[in-house]
Amino acid sequence: MKSVTLTRLNLRNRSLLKIWLLPCFIAMFFFTANRSEAAESAVRLSLNPVKDNTDWKKYVLTTKGDYVWPQSVSVKGNTGEIRNPEGILKADPQENLSDEHTATITATGDGSSAVIADLGTLGSGFIELGVVKASGAPIRMSYAEYLPVLGKWGDGDTRENTVYFKYGESGGPDDNPDGRADVFPPPLITPPKAYSVLISPGIRGSQRYIAITLDGPGTATFDFVRVRKTNYRGKYDGHFLCSDDTLNRAWYGSAFAIELSTARDTRFNPDANWIILDGPKRDRTVWNNDLRTVGLSAYYQGIDYQNIMRDCIYLFAVQQEPDGTMPFSSRLDVPFKPYMDPGPPDGTPAGFDLAWNRFLRIDSFSLWWIIQLDDYLKYSGDIAAVRPLMPAARRVMDFFGKHTEKNSVLWVTGSYDGKIPYNWHPADECKGIDVYANEAYYGALRSMARLERIAAGNKAASERLDRLAARVKKELVSRFWDEKAGAMLHNSSAVMPDHPAESNAGALLFNILDTPKAEKVITHLIGKLGTEFGTLTSEYKDNPYMAQYISPYMMANEAIGRFNYNDGKGALDLIRKAWGNMLKYGPTPWEESGINGKPENPRATAAGQGMGFLGLAHAWSTAVPALSMKVIGVTPVTDGYARYNIAPNPVDLEWAQGRIPVPGGYISVKWKRGKNNSSFIMTVESPVNKTGDIAVPLLGSNRNIAIDGKTAWKNGKPANGFTASPVKDAVLFIGIKGNHTFAWIKEQDQYD
Repeated sequence: MKSVTLTRLNLRNRSLLKIWLLPCFIAMFFFTANRSEAAESAVRLSLNPVKDNTDWKKYVLTTKGDYVWPQSVSVKGNTGEIRNPEGILKADPQENLSDEHTATITATGDGSSAVIADLGTLGSGFIELGVVKASGAPIRMSYAEYLPVLGKWGDGDTRENTVYFKYGESGGPDDNPDGRADVFPPPLITPPKAYSVLISPGIRGSQRYIAITLDGPGTATFDFVRVRKTNYRGKYDGHFLCSDDTLNRAWYGSAFAIELSTARDTRFNPDANWIILDGPKRDRTVWNNDLRTVGLSAYYQGIDYQNIMRDCIYLFAVQQEPDGTMPFSSRLDVPFKPYMDPGPPDGTPAGFDLAWNRFLRIDSFSLWWIIQLDDYLKYSGDIAAVRPLMPAARRVMDFFGKHTEKNSVLWVTGSYDGKIPYNWHPADECKGIDVYANEAYYGALRSMARLERIAAGNKAASERLDRLAARVKKELVSRFWDEKAGAMLHNSSAVMPDHPAESNAGALLFNILDTPKAEKVITHLIGKLGTEFGTLTSEYKDNPYMAQYISPYMMANEAIGRFNYNDGKGALDLIRKAWGNMLKYGPTPWEESGINGKPENPRATAAGQGMGFLGLAHAWSTAVPALSMKVIGVTPVTDGYARYNIAPNPVDLEWAQGRIPVPGGYISVKWKRGKNNSSFIMTVESPVNKTGDIAVPLLGSNRNIAIDGKTAWKNGKPANGFTASPVKDAVLFIGIKGNHTFAWIKEQDQYD
């Protein structure tokens, strides 16, 4: 009886089971059918490569030809003293010299009346003025990037207590005399001398506005004014474009700032090479620290910049001091020959030194030289240029090993030879264990370990350096992490418990923190230091170790660091906010910004820097690396891109494309997503002799992925012979060569 009862119950349960399983089988059928349909759609989608969008060309700021000409003209002062100012708006010098085609100033007083030419963009080079006739007072031309600060001395600093940069004079010799204004005395321009072209005696670094005035009673008739360009002209074989106009303008404004900052001075060294300056207007020298950020930008702009960066690296190598350090700043014409032994560390060649190198030292910049050397090898694969520099690199690292704190591996900034020690932001104080400098020390140790392994084949030295780097990282975090603030502190000798942008952006840039700490740092950067115009350098207005302002250079590093810790949204928002604000005032990003978001220098401690002489086109203020390296996602895995990685970060963009110049060709990435992440398609082009590991973003769900009309990833596994594996929110395809299109289609929501 019991057995019969059990049998009846089992039969009943089976019936119930069939009733219960029926909808499951139906759901499974539609799920499988839907996934199959999606997979087939992905296959079809992957047969249609993403097309090139040539709209990137309209963002390029480089003007055609050898000259930059005015686009408009205005007058200042007594307009009755100026006839036909529009007469200078022509590009045919010495033709049509009638009153209709020339402008005249007839000054009767103090010479305050001016014709102001607006180039509409920035030009760097020699200023040329065509003079038809003139008599009486000297002719003055003054230059500025920003109209409100255009004065008698252009946008130069006219304060009497200025230590340097007075009247626009810079540290570089190629723009002297009178860096931001030129005065041509009457003997050069009075009759009976015929038509003449007045040329600035030196390069005028960067200007949009040119004011023409007389320095007293007199008259002058002129028919044109222009800038004869002297900077290197990039070919833009590397470029970028996305669905966000602000990001596009940030990329091309940054690229143009670097282009304007290139120079070649052969007056004292006929063999001088192209060099990237600190900025086209202010300083006009090469700064060793800046070149790392600048280099990351330049490598993505054009293949020719690889040679320019190589020469910048050699420029400092030939000036190494006996103690192993390198000068923080250099003239652009110091003699050297690439690929040759830079010689013993005996300092700068005679006759090519800079005055400020005699009494200042910024030792941390030598660490950045090591990092640059490693970057150069990665991006170029030019090991022949790197090997002669290995002895110099070892001397650099030996210096820092000798100047660590007792019973510590951390380096101490000090005045080792009586010179004033600074960090990247003179004239703020810098002594003791500086966190940002030691973050660079960690980065340099890692780079040097790689250089020893790759360029020298010294495995033992490489492993020793990696172990030391790990110790530096561990001690940095253990000593300077402030759990209460959720951020890194500043300096062991600082008088305030500051948690500045540099310490925290540097920690993100060099991947020094674990993820929980990094997330707290990002919160600190947004909350404590964030403003509507960008990230403050300091929490305090009166910290002698870190003046409070907004540094585009530091934000460039911060943006890269945010991507390192999966905060792409924060990185793009930072660029939109900070670069978007700067680009309201002109085409390029600035040297630095006031906390009010205006182009002014608020640093009370920075002697000699006035608001007017702030650089509004600065090479280190670049958004290019964050966008090309992270949004497009192309980086070298092995030197010279022999093996490369593509890991795009779509963030909140609808589409993006980029072309990255590499030895032997280019790598192109073009991707776009469907509305509400309904699909994703990416086309990759690469030289056939290079191998790629390519990550296809999943955008939050599992996907079936097709490549060139064939299913390559199905139900969480590779298919059809492809090698792939899941990596975070992406699938990484290994060993891809040539040109391919990847695609997926989203299944219906109820089956996701």
